[in-house]
Amino acid sequence: MTKKMSKAEKVKALRDKLKKQDLGGGGAGFYSPKVGKNTIRILPEVGDMDFFFQPVGRHFFPDKRAMYCPSFTTEKDLDCPVCEIVRELHNIGDKQSKKLASNLGVRRSWWMNVIDRNNEDAGPLMYTPGVMVFNSIISLINDPDYGDVTDIDEGSDILIDRDGTGIETSYEVHGRRKESALTDDDDLLDKWLNDAKDLSYVEVSEDSSEDDELSEGHAVHIVPYDRIVDEFGLDSFGDDEDEEAEEETANRRPKRKTRRKPVVEEVDDGEEDEASEEDEGEDEGEPAKEVNRRMARRSRRR
Repeated sequence: MTKKMSKAEKVKALRDKLKKQDLGGGGAGFYSPKVGKNTIRILPEVGDMDFFFQPVGRHFFPDKRAMYCPSFTTEKDLDCPVCEIVRELHNIGDKQSKKLASNLGVRRSWWMNVIDRNNEDAGPLMYTPGVMVFNSIISLINDPDYGDVTDIDEGSDILIDRDGTGIETSYEVHGRRKESALTDDDDLLDKWLNDAKDLSYVEVSEDSSEDDELSEGHAVHIVPYDRIVDEFGLDSFGDDEDEEAEEETANRRPKRKTRRKPVVEEVDDGEEDEASEEDEGEDEGEPAKEVNRRMARRSRRR
């Protein structure tokens, strides 16, 4: 932050910030609650972070590449070409386009540094809670009995009770009623705050050779709009969509009725019903295959 805030001012700024969060919907160095009871302490902001968390949006492509979404991660300060394509796909409105839009859509999370009270020797870990847990943390901060749970002297540990795995996972989140210091060991406190990752985003340049230098010390880096378009082959996406829209329109033109073959329409109706049933049974891999096909076509054109 640019100026030193009082505790009351900091809590107010934090609550105002959380009001604006769009909620929509671990390996080494990462934290993931285990099934059962977990206790964590959220660390305050470090480095260039304004708050203890950093909104992070990512787009994932079928070829396993991923990129940080400039729009969500900067809270709409920057434009994102992939988000624009997703909106175009939604506007087209057919079933396959909507699947493609869902496949390419931004995946949102909120990154923060935490201490696992059950494994403090691991030091600061990066935690990316889902909407349910993040909402609960917001509720605690908005509760006058808790306030700034990240305060190193008067904050609160967070209790996370996880039940189930996979799509059956559910969480209950509570704060400890008793305020407590992050740690009573001043040397350990300094170590934890120094080891915590600066999760603020940084913008890199059009020159990919400068990426390492510019993003050093930051966990999140944003690539410029034009470079995203170039590196992910998005420049001719609109042309492909126009061509396919024309093909689809042509295929949907009704067949001309004739008196000599009155059964043609009955056969066509049956075939269309069959096709609809097949569409209903498409697996989730189809959108990925379609994206791969279109990206390959754009690469051949380049």
